[in-house]
Amino acid sequence: MKTLRFTAALLSALAIAAIAQTPFQTPALLIKEDGSVQRAFLVSATKSQLTYRETAVATETANARVLDYKTIFLYEPREFTEAMDLFQARKYEEAKQKFIAVKDRFKPVYAVENSHAALAAFYELEGLRKLGDLDGLAAALQQFDKSPLTRDTQLRQLELYVLWDAVRAKDWATLEGLARERAKTRLPGDQRAQVAYLHGLALEGLARPDEALFAYQTAITADAGASEDVARQAALRLLAILNQHPEVQKAIQAWDTPQQNKNSAGYTKLIEASAIARMFEQSLGAGAPLPVEFKGLLKYESKDNTNDKQPEAEATPQEKPATKEKPVDEKKPADDKKPAKK
Repeated sequence: MKTLRFTAALLSALAIAAIAQTPFQTPALLIKEDGSVQRAFLVSATKSQLTYRETAVATETANARVLDYKTIFLYEPREFTEAMDLFQARKYEEAKQKFIAVKDRFKPVYAVENSHAALAAFYELEGLRKLGDLDGLAAALQQFDKSPLTRDTQLRQLELYVLWDAVRAKDWATLEGLARERAKTRLPGDQRAQVAYLHGLALEGLARPDEALFAYQTAITADAGASEDVARQAALRLLAILNQHPEVQKAIQAWDTPQQNKNSAGYTKLIEASAIARMFEQSLGAGAPLPVEFKGLLKYESKDNTNDKQPEAEATPQEKPATKEKPVDEKKPADDKKPAKK
């Protein structure tokens, strides 16, 4: 038994060593301007030159100029697909580790336009942002080479990292100016939500909570709630501001008393806070519990939608409009006569 275990362990070690010694290559299609396609196995790439094998088992390599091809298509590695699945499932820590592994393994072809190594490096940054690791994001950005990326949304996201770094530095004045200017530009929903959230943080840091409320509301609704991480954080900041707001505290104290004023700003803000708290429990929280300090807000639901606004009841007999009763002996037209029952 010991001999069998030793043999299995030895074979496993040899297999790992063999994989480690296997020269790197990844399948690709090299497409020329005239539409002709050449299958190749890329060994390495720079911005100007490719080195490849013509078959997977070839021992010799060939070189070609990048400019000779209209498109260099790289097949998506299984590891990259797995990392993206984890990322989309919001398992950002696990996804980040997978992306790092893809970035390292496919580093020889990093320079290819939109290579999976470059994309993995980008999503590593996104994972750090979504995890709230702004120090890690700043460190990773120092090593990041964006030159292979060409997609507008990704390049724009790289520009937004400047705003996130201002959050890391707690430079609220700089962040407020950057976010205000960026909000004037055309942005897709998810990035508009980011900018609004960051603007809210800046306004809070500058002791302008009422303005921050509007920014956080925009962050929640800009992407119809699809940017869950940003919307969730914006909702929590909004609840924190409203829960401590003097007018809201006054409305809480006056709730269900003769002093309650449904036309007051405090009452309106309290109802808003209650609605956001319920939204967090139902969807925005994505399974995370509503923080204990906000649970008390759930009971302040507007009664205008429940008890105060009575449903339309059927009219009482006295309220029903009078109908003209037909005389008992009034004859109906021949068309209206029903056949007699047999």
